[in-house]
Amino acid sequence: MKKTLILLLFSVATFALRAQEDYTTVYTTPDITQFVSNLTEQQQAEIKTITAESKKTLDEYRRQLSDLHSEIQHYYGQPGDRSSDLFPAYAQRSALYVKIDQAKYYTKLRIDNVLTAEQQKELRENLERERKKRDVRKRLNMFLHPMTQK
Repeated sequence: MKKTLILLLFSVATFALRAQEDYTTVYTTPDITQFVSNLTEQQQAEIKTITAESKKTLDEYRRQLSDLHSEIQHYYGQPGDRSSDLFPAYAQRSALYVKIDQAKYYTKLRIDNVLTAEQQKELRENLERERKKRDVRKRLNMFLHPMTQK
């Protein structure tokens, strides 16, 4: 029984640490200049400002999310019923995910307003191509290294 409990706590702690690592890389705005050709200097400057503001906001949300995950991890390590502590933390985490998604969406809208229709189309096509490449790499990595996957 004791070994099972230790294994369970170790598994939860490992999962929480991996989750925290992922939040540092997931919520970043792509470098638009890599995906859209023929941007004017004014467009580049506006996009740079938008992405800097977005990065600042998302970094703050990321920090809050990391703190929440640490708090949740702490409660999992405690004996007894901690639902009165955990459930509000879960609600905060859900609300934070909504804020992150909203911030990403509003950043997308602001960038779209800077780009022409042709540039928007080019951006979407190039981002989709990158997504497909990333998916192929991920599947290949899972095939080559099945035991190291999360």
